[in-house]
Amino acid sequence: MKKIQIKRILVALDASTVDRNILQAGIALATRFNARLDALFIEDIDLLHVAELPFVREVVYGAAVGRSINVAGMERSIQTQTARLRKLVESIAQQNQIEIALSVLRGNVASMLCDASRQTDLLIIGKNTQLLEKSQKIGSITRFVLSTARCNVAVLQFGSNIERPVVVSFTGSEASQHALSLAIELAHEDHNQLIVLLPAVEDSKYQQLSKAVSESVDDQSLNVSLIRLTNNTAEQILQVVHRHQGRLLLLESGSTFLSETQKQTLITQANVPVILLH
Repeated sequence: MKKIQIKRILVALDASTVDRNILQAGIALATRFNARLDALFIEDIDLLHVAELPFVREVVYGAAVGRSINVAGMERSIQTQTARLRKLVESIAQQNQIEIALSVLRGNVASMLCDASRQTDLLIIGKNTQLLEKSQKIGSITRFVLSTARCNVAVLQFGSNIERPVVVSFTGSEASQHALSLAIELAHEDHNQLIVLLPAVEDSKYQQLSKAVSESVDDQSLNVSLIRLTNNTAEQILQVVHRHQGRLLLLESGSTFLSETQKQTLITQANVPVILLH
C-alpha cells in the first residue's frame, strides 16, 4: 500500500481562542511527518464591506443599545487581531522550537482558503466554537471548505488535539487506503492500537475488505480491531468512536462511504478531530 505523503501542513487561523490548540495540532503532525508548517490568517474583507453600511450596529452583551460601526474602527479591529495572532504564532513557535511561517492575506475567507488548499497537503481548520448547538458547530465557511478543498482536511474543535487511539474507516477506495496508511503510522505512537471501521456490506465484500486490511498491516506488533458497521451512518460511527474511546477519526473525503450530508453531520457532531483524506 502506497504511503500518503504529507510534506506541507497549513493551519487556518481566525480570531477565536481555538487558534492555540489548532497550532499545537499542526506542530504535532508536522513533527511526526517532518513536514513544513505554515499558518494563514485571512483578514475578512466582507467585514469592511459591512462596516460601510450606515445602519449596521454592533450589539454588546449587557448594553441597552448597539454601537455604530465604521470602516476606520473595523480596520483598527482587524489590525489588532492580526497583531495578536502574529505574537501568538511567534510565541508558540519559540516554545516548541519549530519554524512556523505566518502569511496574512485579505479577501473572502472561504474562497481564499480553498485557493490555499491547492498548495498544501493538509489543511487544519477549526469549528465555530461560538455556536453552542451541536447541529451548528461548523459555520458556512468551514462547510464550504469541506466541500471544495483540494487537499486533505483536518477539522478540530476547541480544546482538542491530535491524540490516540486512532479510528479509521476503510472501504477499499484509494482515499480510504490513504486514510489507513496514515492511521497505521499514527497508531504506532499509542501502544500500537488501531480501530478499523468496515462498512455495512454483504459478507463476501466484508471478507474482501478484512483481507485487504490484514495485508496492509505488515507490522505484526500492531493490534488491529475490526468493527463491522450495521448502518453506514454518522450516528453509528460516532457511537463506535465513543465506545472504543477513540481520540482521532480518519475518513475518506469522497462519498463512497458516507453521503455528503452524513459526512457533514459527523464532522459537526464529533467531539474528536476528524481528518478527511483524498
